[in-house]
Amino acid sequence: MAVKQPVLTPPHGGETVTSSGGSTHEIKVESSQTGGEYGTILWTVRAGEEPPLHTHSHEDELLFVVEGQLIARVGDARIEVGRGAYAALPRGVPHTIEVVGDQAILLLSFVPGGLERFLVPRKGEQLDPAAFGLTFP
Repeated sequence: MAVKQPVLTPPHGGETVTSSGGSTHEIKVESSQTGGEYGTILWTVRAGEEPPLHTHSHEDELLFVVEGQLIARVGDARIEVGRGAYAALPRGVPHTIEVVGDQAILLLSFVPGGLERFLVPRKGEQLDPAAFGLTFP
């Protein structure tokens, strides 16, 4: 993954969507800024708004816990992690998280990029998870 042009996104400076429960996804780097090589999201996830167990078929996911405590489920493993934890999840590995407490903040990168537009769709877009290579076992 090569960075070809600088991308500087200030705090709260990326396009953001907020769920009805208060979770937010903020685009920090859109794949169009990287020639499709990667995209990055800052995700503030509230307890109860975690994704179901899922698998990516198009991209690898890199995850850094900025704040909070989680129980990470990766394949058959369940691991409690906190601030500073990092995970590199190859495509094809089922995974999810459970927030311990009120919320957690995660920095997610997807290689190659594109999935950030599933999490922060353009206005009016209706998205199909299967089109983004997401499956829910």
